[in-house]
Amino acid sequence: MTYEENIKTQFAVAFPLPSLLSSIKDLLLEVQWLDGLILVTDSQQATFVPFSQVDSLLRRVRARPNGQIVVERLCMALLDDHDGGGAKPVLVFQGDDRFWLGMMGLNGSHSNRDGAVAHLDRCFALSS
Repeated sequence: MTYEENIKTQFAVAFPLPSLLSSIKDLLLEVQWLDGLILVTDSQQATFVPFSQVDSLLRRVRARPNGQIVVERLCMALLDDHDGGGAKPVLVFQGDDRFWLGMMGLNGSHSNRDGAVAHLDRCFALSS
């Protein structure tokens, strides 16, 4: 087992706000084509932070206790997302300066993308 796998196994924690999972899934459907992350704060509402606004978020996160660790992990998650994996980083900040960071995606829900690709294929075939 590699170091990274060992860390993931030892520190895997369930999503702390299961009541938000359906709203996060809905948000993921809306922003699946965009680069960025899902942020949940004390308001317990999931919001999308586009990649263009991530830098200001990172500056605010660094100012919190353990912020540098969160920023490093978040940057790695954003790089994974930018590689086109289909999942987005989800960062949950709780009032007591605890955080949860994970990746969430629409597992197997690529029917919209597949439909869009099929449509473009048909359009291309008609134009040829």
